[in-house]
Amino acid sequence: MRVIGISYEGLTAGRGGAREGPYGVFDAIRYLEPYSVLFERSVTIEPQGIVEVEGMGEVAALEIEELVSEDVPAYVGGDHFVTLGLVRGFRKYWDRLRVVVLDAHLDARDEFKGDKNNHATVVRRIYEEVGDVTVMGVRNVSGEELAWARGKIRVIPYTLKPLFTDTPVYLSIDIDVFDPSEAPGTGTPEPGGISFRTFLKWLRESSFPLVGFDVVEVSPPLDHNGITQALAATILREVGARFFG
Repeated sequence: MRVIGISYEGLTAGRGGAREGPYGVFDAIRYLEPYSVLFERSVTIEPQGIVEVEGMGEVAALEIEELVSEDVPAYVGGDHFVTLGLVRGFRKYWDRLRVVVLDAHLDARDEFKGDKNNHATVVRRIYEEVGDVTVMGVRNVSGEELAWARGKIRVIPYTLKPLFTDTPVYLSIDIDVFDPSEAPGTGTPEPGGISFRTFLKWLRESSFPLVGFDVVEVSPPLDHNGITQALAATILREVGARFFG
C-alpha cells in the first residue's frame, strides 16, 4: 500500500507541530510488522515521500489536490485542512463520494480567526463540495457548528457506529479522536476519546468500499515516547489490511 506524507500546518487552535507529523509517522513505520493479527493478512506500507506544502489555505488545497493518485490510497498529514485537497483529488476519480471523518471536533465553523480555509472549517468546506459527510467521535463542539450541522451532516458523538454503504468512502482520521491516554501527541487533545480497540472493532464490523484515507494531526514535538506516531503507523497497517491487503 503506497502512502504519501503531506507536511502542512496552517492556523492553529491549540499547540502546533502537525507539520512534523509525516516525518514521525514514517519513522514509526520502519518498526512496524506488516502482518495484521486481526485481519490475518499482511500489507506492505510503501512510503512515497513527504511533500512540503508551502502555500496556505486555498493555495495549499490546490497543491494537495494535485498530489492525489488513484494508485495511492493513503496519506499522512499535516493538519486536518489537508483533507479538503485530498477529497477534491479523489473526486476526479469518483463521481459519488461519502466522506467519513473520525474526530474529537466537528471542524464545521464557517470561519476561524477570520479565515475560511483551515482545520477548524474543513468539514464545512468538504460538505459544500460533496454534500455527504458523517463525523463520528465528536466531543468538543460549538453550538454554532451543531446548529449548522442539523439536517446537513450526520454527527455521532463520543463513539463510532458501524458504517454500511455501497457508496465509495473517503475516510479521514484525526488522531485526536482517540483518547489522550493513547494519543497524547496532538495539538488539541480531548478527554473521553475512543480506544484503539474500539476503532478496530468498528473496522471489523463495518462494510463499505474505501477508496482513500488519511491520518492527520499527529504532532511529534508533543508526543510521549513516540506512542502517538506508533498508533498512527498501526492505523495505516490495519486499514490497509482491511481494505487494501
